[in-house]
Amino acid sequence: MQQTELYSAAPRVAVLSMGEVGRRAFDIVVSLTLLTVLSPVILAIAIAIWLDSGLPIIYRCHRIGRRGRPITVLKFRTMRDGSHRHLQDLLTADELRALEYSVNRKLRDDPRRTRVGTFLRKTSLDELPQLLNVLSGEMSLIGPRPYFADELIGRTEAEAILSVRPGITGLWQVNGRSDRTFEERIGFDVTYVQSRGLSLDLRIAARTLAAVVSGRGAY
Repeated sequence: MQQTELYSAAPRVAVLSMGEVGRRAFDIVVSLTLLTVLSPVILAIAIAIWLDSGLPIIYRCHRIGRRGRPITVLKFRTMRDGSHRHLQDLLTADELRALEYSVNRKLRDDPRRTRVGTFLRKTSLDELPQLLNVLSGEMSLIGPRPYFADELIGRTEAEAILSVRPGITGLWQVNGRSDRTFEERIGFDVTYVQSRGLSLDLRIAARTLAAVVSGRGAY
């Protein structure tokens, strides 16, 4: 996959606005703080996954980041190891699931999910390892969702979405999350990029806490 297939930009010039510098500093401070404060929770989750379904603890997912660069998004493993290889068999065997996946790119009742994984998805705790992605600069705390490369090929929205770092949370996550269709997610991410700023980010951060507590749209 060539980067230029997804993102076409002017020559790269290493000029950062004060807003970008402030956003990066905020990402570093908050991600470090959360990793430190939540370290007992992270350890407990790792042990629970190991006891429930063995290794590996972390699931590494290949996505695309800012300017179309490939990144490896970290998550706690919520499905049986190797289950990604069985997705096509699952969809071929069940037309209703195939239709659901074509619209949402997710399955509400995914039989590949582990017991601990179901809890982690519901509470969004499976995304805690992404704080390391934020710390490394591959992601931001708030931004568009990180997409698979083939999800954006040929889409006019790719230019806007890939102009910023993907986020752990964003406008889509606080507006229904997985209850939204894939097309709606794309729309929310484009809207975020066009409107991003401190005020919007603060509102998203506040609503993220409410969305996590309620569990609405998480599966």
